Amino acid sequence: MRFSLTIAVALTAARGAWRGATRAPPAHRRRAAAPRLGWMEDAAALQAAKGRASKELALVAWLEENGVHMNELAGWGRAAHPMRVEAETVDDFEPSGRGLLARKQISQGEAVLQINTRLCLTKERAQEVLGRSVVPDALGEYLAIALLLIHERAKGASSFWASYVDILPTTEEVGQSFTWADDELALLQGSAVVDSTESMQRKLRSEYAALQATTLAQHPALSAEVYSWEAFEWAMSMLFSRAINLREIDALALVPYADLLNHSPYSQSYFLVNSVPLSNQKEVALYADRAYARNDQIFISYGQKSNAELLLLYGFVVDRNLYDEVELTVALGDDDALYAEKRAFLERQGLKTKMAFPLLIDRYSSELVQFLRLCCAQPSDLPLEGLKYNERISPQNERAALGALIAGCEQALAEYPESEAEDAAMMDNARLFAALTRNQRMAVKLRRNEKRILERTIRVCETTLQDIERELSRPASVGGAGPPGLPRIVAR
Repeated sequence: MRFSLTIAVALTAARGAWRGATRAPPAHRRRAAAPRLGWMEDAAALQAAKGRASKELALVAWLEENGVHMNELAGWGRAAHPMRVEAETVDDFEPSGRGLLARKQISQGEAVLQINTRLCLTKERAQEVLGRSVVPDALGEYLAIALLLIHERAKGASSFWASYVDILPTTEEVGQSFTWADDELALLQGSAVVDSTESMQRKLRSEYAALQATTLAQHPALSAEVYSWEAFEWAMSMLFSRAINLREIDALALVPYADLLNHSPYSQSYFLVNSVPLSNQKEVALYADRAYARNDQIFISYGQKSNAELLLLYGFVVDRNLYDEVELTVALGDDDALYAEKRAFLERQGLKTKMAFPLLIDRYSSELVQFLRLCCAQPSDLPLEGLKYNERISPQNERAALGALIAGCEQALAEYPESEAEDAAMMDNARLFAALTRNQRMAVKLRRNEKRILERTIRVCETTLQDIERELSRPASVGGAGPPGLPRIVAR
């Protein structure tokens, strides 16, 4: 039986800082603290805040100019717009950028924004602006909108979307793992996110090379200076982290203002595309999932995603993520004496000899245990045709299956240079943790949560094994299958 585990990592750069922080240098080697130029720092912060505020005001003004109701005061037959832009939000003690807060009490089911689809960046708009020779029907939506976004950013203040483009963050500010440098990715060595990140990087490089060889080569007006790799990576970063799938019109879109909404895995707010009364136009509407009090932040859900998915696509992890998981891939070993019989049994169940299963913080799947039972089946358990795939085979087989699962989790944990307790201690040391870069903090959070999942899985299996051992100690349980051969475990 072979296990392929793609679990998580170490923060080698921070490890030295953590261990070094436990010992102060001798007094004669200490340097005097550098003077804090408080007035300069405060002035710079104030100037930055003014710059952010001016961009937010420009976006709101642009929306109003284009028919979006943004007024904070109620008018004839129209309620006040219920939200406002918050320049700096915080979630899990991490800066989360801009967000939208309730300006007043909001009722469950209330439409909190309506954005006309003509303000959205879509493949259709890309074809209108750039032409179908540049954006043919065969071109994918992501690439089409990326070309449009790069084009509009290059136009600067003359762009119809200038106020929206100007408020978009940089690639570094978003911080998806596919934009990390190699030394930052090394902090995630061993995690499944490394493979998905490298796959994404290869795919994006391939897509850009294809654009260079076709679209950019065929249209000299699309200069290499404007449509550079850096611009392409930025545009894809914006799309992965902000684009909305508008199901009613079957279109991917960047929706100005709506994409300021931050993520909560518990939010059930939802988007709909509605017809605008007395016109042939449509608008994107967001409906509140619950009642909100004044100054509450309005959230949407980006989906029930693991931290690896969130880091890859959105550039953050959630410290208490109920949907976080570690994927365990179990393969029936081809050196198993019963390999042919077991493979035939799996085929009859519509299953393959290699399967991936999620481990979550509060459970592991029954399908995983069922697969492990078959992997651990011994000749005394034959014929397999008489077994029911979803039922326990024997106490001895159950012990072997859970033992194999424990061994796989332990092997995965052994891949981490630091333990979960060391990661927890690092996070608890607020001063040290804050001294790390944002990407380093994300790496620590991600790997710590993966270790917590693995350790909890081991504890649950050990508790179940105690019950099985008591069962096996009874006289009625004597006999049955002997201990299976040791499984072969391969952990990344």
